[in-house]
Amino acid sequence: MERDPAASRFIGRLAAAALVAFYALALIIDRAAGVLYGLLIVLGLLTLIYRWKSQSTLLVGQIRRYWPLCLAMAAPMLAVLANEISRSQFSSRSLDAPSRLALFALVLWSISIIPMRYLRHVQWAFMAGALLSTIKIYQLSHGGELRYGTDFIPITIFIEMALLLGTYGMLSLAWNSKHDRIQTLLKILAAAAILYGSYLSQSRGAWITIPVFCAIALYSSGVLAKGRRLLMAVLIALALVGAMSQARLVKDRIDVARTDIEQYMSGTNVDTSIGFRFQLWRGSVVIFREHPLFGVGVDGYRDALADLKNRGIITPAASEFAHSHNEFLFNAARLGLFGIAALLALYLVPACYFARDLRHRDKEVRAAACMGASLCAGIFVLGLTDVVFLWWEVFPFYAVGIATFIAFIDKRKAAVTASQRAAQVAQ
Repeated sequence: MERDPAASRFIGRLAAAALVAFYALALIIDRAAGVLYGLLIVLGLLTLIYRWKSQSTLLVGQIRRYWPLCLAMAAPMLAVLANEISRSQFSSRSLDAPSRLALFALVLWSISIIPMRYLRHVQWAFMAGALLSTIKIYQLSHGGELRYGTDFIPITIFIEMALLLGTYGMLSLAWNSKHDRIQTLLKILAAAAILYGSYLSQSRGAWITIPVFCAIALYSSGVLAKGRRLLMAVLIALALVGAMSQARLVKDRIDVARTDIEQYMSGTNVDTSIGFRFQLWRGSVVIFREHPLFGVGVDGYRDALADLKNRGIITPAASEFAHSHNEFLFNAARLGLFGIAALLALYLVPACYFARDLRHRDKEVRAAACMGASLCAGIFVLGLTDVVFLWWEVFPFYAVGIATFIAFIDKRKAAVTASQRAAQVAQ
């Protein structure tokens, strides 16, 4: 006998509230991301327990469609396990963060139970999160006078995720009526605000991702002839970079980078911001060559840097860093080929799911696909100059984002199909 559907509707609404709160508060309040992420998982489990007979078929069907995605999200945890098995040393701490991604199937299910009319409300959370992030960075940087390191999220990671919220908000314009000018103005305001926040952040790595978001949206729009899309995307990116380069903080950061590179190449000073990166990249390559299959382990990187210092490969100052400022090289050093494969799966598998819908006929599906593709591409590009998945807040942000846009695409496609069938019957 089917249990009271009212309870299931209540769980769906509660999941919607948790999702909205996640996007609005995950970057603002310490531990909010973890608590809300856990709540989404619990709510999904409650639905399965409460209405297993009616929901089990849907869950199995979802797993059949998305098992490659679920496996890709579990890949980082599997890479850690492979390393620990090879060394016969096990640590629950090293599995803590990647295990959050391994729970992706439950997160996807939890968000899938949210009715479409409630799922649309996340667009307001995107805007709120972007605006609150701008206020936060303005306060912590004292209006751009200083470049703060971190409160509970490092500045570079924080501003990248905040930029993604602003990007989501702009892309969600496709979810609204063209005549709703108030929503349009509010979303443009939120996007402009977080662009200003990125300027205050002085984060060169995050700035690089802005043209990437523009290129994805441009490609998906289909407004240009096929042969001109790439050229136009490049021109827009160059124009944007050129405009930003005239701002004082941007010029200062570019000048510092140029000086660092010149000093490193001449050997006059290798212990600069860029110089440390070059040393750590070189050192990570050396570690990978010496431990190619499984790496040195999650907890072995610091010891490996100390060994490189003793061998004169990096300076003592560089050996004090916790990571190599490059996601791929860091994973290669710690987890070897398994780590590289896991990272590629983490980026490419969800990106493939979104890429197939970037030119979908329905504009709402296209917009959600653009959001998902922007998330994958933004984290990937930032990972070339920083280590994003070292910070545990990123794990729920990435998993919830992928699940949100997959769920939205599925629900919207189902609604479009149902509408078409109804129209055919009416005829």
